[in-house]
Amino acid sequence: MDACDIADANLPLRADKVALIHHGRRYRYRDLADEVERLAGGLSREHHAGDLLAIWLPNGPEILCLYLACLKTGIVPMPLHEGMTWPEVGKILRYSGAKTMIACARTRARMPADYADAGIDRVYVHGAAEHPMRPYEELRHAEGVAHGPGRIDHDDLAMVLHTSGSEGLAKGVMLSHGNLNRILDYRLAHTGLAPDSLAVVASCLTQSVGLHQSLAMLAAGGTIVLLDHYDIDPMVAAIHRHRPSHLIMVVSAFDRLLHHPAITGASLASTRFASAGADQVTARLQERFIALTGRPLNTSYGLTESSWAIVNNEGRHDKALALGQPCPGIEIKLVDGKGDEVADGETGEILIRSPRTMLGYLHNPSLTGRVLRDGWLSSGDLAYRDAEGYFWFAGRCKNIIVLSSGDTVSPIEVERALLEHPAVAQCAVRPARTGGPDDSEVPWAYVTCQDASLSEADLVAFLRGRLSAYKIPERIFFVTELPLGLTGKTRRSVCSTPDPRGLAA
Repeated sequence: MDACDIADANLPLRADKVALIHHGRRYRYRDLADEVERLAGGLSREHHAGDLLAIWLPNGPEILCLYLACLKTGIVPMPLHEGMTWPEVGKILRYSGAKTMIACARTRARMPADYADAGIDRVYVHGAAEHPMRPYEELRHAEGVAHGPGRIDHDDLAMVLHTSGSEGLAKGVMLSHGNLNRILDYRLAHTGLAPDSLAVVASCLTQSVGLHQSLAMLAAGGTIVLLDHYDIDPMVAAIHRHRPSHLIMVVSAFDRLLHHPAITGASLASTRFASAGADQVTARLQERFIALTGRPLNTSYGLTESSWAIVNNEGRHDKALALGQPCPGIEIKLVDGKGDEVADGETGEILIRSPRTMLGYLHNPSLTGRVLRDGWLSSGDLAYRDAEGYFWFAGRCKNIIVLSSGDTVSPIEVERALLEHPAVAQCAVRPARTGGPDDSEVPWAYVTCQDASLSEADLVAFLRGRLSAYKIPERIFFVTELPLGLTGKTRRSVCSTPDPRGLAA
């Protein structure tokens, strides 16, 4: 599949088929192709292949059509999450060198009156646009404008996606046209996508989870029911109305969806492929999915930098909590701190060699050199491999808690133990500083639970039978919810709203 041709490839066969449903409005493949053609002409009047185009829009047909128009012309889309603040956006614009941005009335309202220091020359606004900004409609009147970029090479830059990663700093992941085409090829071949497929998509289209599944669905000639974000009630309503064949979302959203009182086994009867990713799948989530469907939920492990690398879709109940096995054509190895491969059963960092791996980080050769070495992508994640070749998540390199004794604690291991308690719904473990003479690290835990009578001492007693004494959190705090990042991952670093129910014994 060549992503450049998605808009046109389905037109001869499926011109009147519904490609997209958004806010109840239906868009045929003919409608998308016509809009992409208009935008390709409009964009190419003032931009050339290789130019960056910042896109600060919410989920909707506009952002999908802009992606397809950019792919067609060789212009490079650089989407920015709608939930970002202006300081975050301004910082990205300055370092990236993008000269044009497309916003909407809602995101435009976050911009200062004087935005010149961000380095952009033109801002198009979908909705009301006041001078010196320009109306989005200008991009949609481009009849007769030549927009062909000529030949687009396999290694040409296709798009830039931003991810914070474990360091909390925005990194511009550069994906080539070859990367994107191979991502789509894998999705088409291994998730059962076909013209009769329908997906309810609530993931943000500025992030890889939502973007890749949407482009793959359009490439297959299927239908997307696009939601604004992970609001559970609209998701439940969409699932019951449209009966999707495909559901792919982050772990936290899948958990909330499956525990909604209106979701039953019948709700998922039409779902042929369901997968969760972007975080470690929990026993609670798997147990609920199995109870509803009789089979384990598929899981995927990957990075924005390389898309899916390890998948678990064999349906084995005894491996339901594993990351899974490497995707076809992907090499995985686990290494210690010296770079030597570790034996089965030992924990090491996940390294990935894949034709889907990014070109590098935008304008950051130093970081690129640290992460890409001899063709291998350093993930920053830890895992071990069992005797059957299944990989199991063991934490993140930068999240390992180093105690004053020299012992190390994996937050993931402690979280798994906490989640074994029937009243614990979600949890996050992070390092805290003792503040003493050595100011060493200790584990703290943050928990949401369904039993108001459960105390910190109760959970400590529960953990004593499951963890070594040094791994038990020094403090356990009860919270109403855990903070999530823009991609739906739990943000351990900002867990800071304690509500202790008595000191641990």
